[in-house]
Amino acid sequence: MKKGYLYIVLAALLYSTQEISGKFLATTGKMDPIQVTFIVFTIGTIILAPMAFKEMKKEKLKLTAKDWAYFIPMGILCVPVSMLCLQFAVTYTAASTSAVVFCSNAIFTIPFAVMILKSKISKTDLISMAISIVGVIVIFNPVSLLTGMTGGRNLTGILYALVAAVAWAIFNVCSKTRIGYYGSYVLNFFCFLVGIIVLFLILVITKRPILSGIAPQSVIILLYMGIFIKAFSYIFFLGAVKLTSPVMTSMVFLIKPALATILAIVLLGETIVPNVVIGILFVLVGSFVSFSSNRKAEKEKQKLASANPQ
Repeated sequence: MKKGYLYIVLAALLYSTQEISGKFLATTGKMDPIQVTFIVFTIGTIILAPMAFKEMKKEKLKLTAKDWAYFIPMGILCVPVSMLCLQFAVTYTAASTSAVVFCSNAIFTIPFAVMILKSKISKTDLISMAISIVGVIVIFNPVSLLTGMTGGRNLTGILYALVAAVAWAIFNVCSKTRIGYYGSYVLNFFCFLVGIIVLFLILVITKRPILSGIAPQSVIILLYMGIFIKAFSYIFFLGAVKLTSPVMTSMVFLIKPALATILAIVLLGETIVPNVVIGILFVLVGSFVSFSSNRKAEKEKQKLASANPQ
């Protein structure tokens, strides 16, 4: 169990550096967002490949046209839509703001789970969603938008982060319909693979740089993002799920908004405006309400299971 908690901390720490690393490449490295996303996910996909093929061999999985019909839209939704929009977000707005808005994907997971998985929504879920939505609205700062005080680039970045959050929520919900059949490594490997193929085609068609124009200092960040953020953080996350529970592991996304903000201030020297601080607090409270409710439900389920052994 202690090892499981260590995995949660490591996953949270690595995930919290995602937007900060992307911001560095967008500003200091002057790299194209599509190029960054392609390289980083290519590295992560290569590292996940052995585990995916091992899982396929163990379960004797053979992919058919029906499987590819699932992987292709899922891969596009995950990489060229969600993760690419997140990289565009850090290009236009603060890394801390992008991180917090992206973490609001839990808000959108609830209605999509109801529509796609036919899940039941509780009163606590609605309260959690309402609190988090208020937080996102505060971060958007509608008063400043109406009076023209918010810069266009900042608003563009927030919108990109919001699209990334919605797309990730849909991907997360849709993955639950088949993850039991494919397994985590197989599902994510092939979704990532589809994603990088699509990004490669976009780079070629639009004549954007693929490997050229990369500054020496950017190589280290790219390797860090590909190896640690896209591969190891995911491995730690799955290890935490296995050793603790999905509910406990969701603490990763409870920790990330605050930790990412602190790291952005320390490493990037970002200044956080009051409305963003208030918005972060609302998102954290909303996430905590959801976590507490799910944790309570999990304990009751375990208690019931122990009282009525099969």
